[in-house]
Order: sequence, then C-alpha cells, then structure tokens
Amino acid sequence: MIDEELRAAALAIIAVIGVAAVSQAIVAERVVEPFSALGTLGPNMKLDDYPKTVLVNETFRLYLYVENQEGRVMFYELRVKLGNNSTVINETVPADLPVLKSYYVILPHGANETIPADISIAAPATDVKLIIEMWVHASNGTYYNGRWNHFWMNVTAPAL
Repeated sequence: MIDEELRAAALAIIAVIGVAAVSQAIVAERVVEPFSALGTLGPNMKLDDYPKTVLVNETFRLYLYVENQEGRVMFYELRVKLGNNSTVINETVPADLPVLKSYYVILPHGANETIPADISIAAPATDVKLIIEMWVHASNGTYYNGRWNHFWMNVTAPAL
C-alpha cells in the first residue's frame, strides 16, 4: 500500500514537472507584442547626418535598418519615395507616390539588418521629403505595415 502511494505521488510530481516544462517552452516562444522596426541612417551610419543638399543625379548613400520582432519570418520591402510638404503619409496610409527604388530583406524572428541604399534624384527640387516606407510580402499579399521614415532635403542642378 505504501509502495502504491509512493508510486502515485512520484507520478504526480513527474506530471507537474512535465506540464511546467512544456508550458514554459510554449510561453517562451510566444511574442506578446509583435513589431517591426525601421530606421534610416545617414552616410556615416548615424541618425543625424542625413544629406541636406544633393546634386541632380548624384548618388548618395543611406543605411536602412530593419528589425523583425514579429514572432515569425518576415519578407520586407523598403520603398523609397520623393514627396513634398503636402504629401500625406501616416500609420494607415502610405504616400501615394511613385517608387524611386526598392530594397528587399528576409529576416527570421529576432534578427535585424542594416542595408546600404544608394539613391539618386533625377530633377532639381526644393524642400523635398525623402520617404522610406516598410511593406510586407506575405502569403495573403503585399501590404503597408504602417512604418515609415522621412527627412527633408534640397536637390540642386549642377553648376555649369
């Protein structure tokens, strides 16, 4: 009788330990607040050294930082667009502008990547808004995920 009670107690303890171990493994993989991050860095890989003036057709380099904390593998597209003061963009509405250039990256959960982006602008302009939008390619289609960066610059014609 004591052997049966010991056996039952041992099985109960093993069952509790097993449930605790499995539940910890499940909870540890769960992402409570999934998100994607986008950052635009200047030519020196800093947040504050964006070009203020560039020449028409002059190639300048930016760095696009992407981070995946979504809990799954993500396929991102970063779209570069050129707008102005009246360009509307927010968390739900992407800028209704042509895409100058796109950059693509596939990241597993927890990973990040900094992508060099060489950009040039074909026409002179004053106070233009260089916009970088984050889009996601998924099995249900491509969608804007509400992340964007922008900064202001001028594009001048070369001196003759």
